[in-house]
Amino acid sequence: PEDFMLLRIFSIVVFIPLYLLPTHVSAHHSVSAEYDTTKSNTIDGVVTRVWFRNPHVRYYISVAGSNGEEVLWNAHGHNVSYLSQIGWTKSTVKVGDKITMMGDASRDGSPKMFIRSIKLPSGKVIINGRGNIISDASK
Repeated sequence: PEDFMLLRIFSIVVFIPLYLLPTHVSAHHSVSAEYDTTKSNTIDGVVTRVWFRNPHVRYYISVAGSNGEEVLWNAHGHNVSYLSQIGWTKSTVKVGDKITMMGDASRDGSPKMFIRSIKLPSGKVIINGRGNIISDASK
């Protein structure tokens, strides 16, 4: 009976914390796996969709292509938890906003980027990382 009780206590102490660990941590990937951090793109367009949830925040931006056709860009940011810590909310960038976005180019050449900065309609420029607001042209 005493050995059984020790085994139960040991099981609770060891296995419950392991069970509570996030399962997505091991599946995370590096930005440089999908994006070329040595090449950047800058786009001007209108936000058509906001996807403010994990694993990465996404903004879809309608941009006029070189021949006048609409090109829909898929821009990825950090996760919601991280961006929330530096002041971003679901309404920081809204559908209908005319923005300028700069970010790392996709390795496959598709209209996709990892966000580095966004110039909002107010003139405020925010970055996708620490040191959130880097300038405010509206003042």
